[in-house]
Formats: sequence, structure tokens, C-alpha cells
Amino acid sequence: MERMNSRNLPFYAGTTVAHGLTKEQALQLITLNAAKIMGIDDMYGSLEVGKSATLFISEGDALDMRTNQLTHAFIDGRTISLETHQTELWKRYSEKYGIKEN
Repeated sequence: MERMNSRNLPFYAGTTVAHGLTKEQALQLITLNAAKIMGIDDMYGSLEVGKSATLFISEGDALDMRTNQLTHAFIDGRTISLETHQTELWKRYSEKYGIKEN
């Protein structure tokens, strides 16, 4: 269950917007505030000169599971593959059954 919960963390943060936080505050909950709690905010948690380039790029709202669509991810400036077992299966069977991607 830990994996599922961490995967949904951005969407849980997005839920806080419905309860009064701004989107910026909600994003800070899972970025800078988390880095401060872990004591690594000198290198992670926000986009600043001299900090690690650990980030993701999303089409749509990163805090909304309906519109979030990750296009790129970087850890310490290195590109991370977004391919998973599920995306491989999707490609295999969409080709087999002639399903076109949106």
C-alpha cells in the first residue's frame, strides 16, 4: 500500500485545495516542506540556482489526477524514463487491437 499512497501524493495535496489551501501552498506541501522535514532543503524542494535539478514536467494540472500527464522527469539533472510495465502492456495491446493513443 505504501507504493500506491506515494504515487497518489500529488493528488492528495490537490485535495487540500478544495479545503482552502492555494495551489502554491499545496505544491509546497509535497516539495519544499517535505525537503525541510527531511533536512535536505538546501539542495532539494524548490527551483533555485545551485539546487539539484530534480523535477517533473506535466501537461495539465500536476495536482489533478484527471488532467495530470507527465511528459518528462529529472533526478539530479538526469532524464528518468517514464516507461513502466503498464505502459509497455498498453503499447503492446493497443497495437494488437488497433487502439489509437489520444
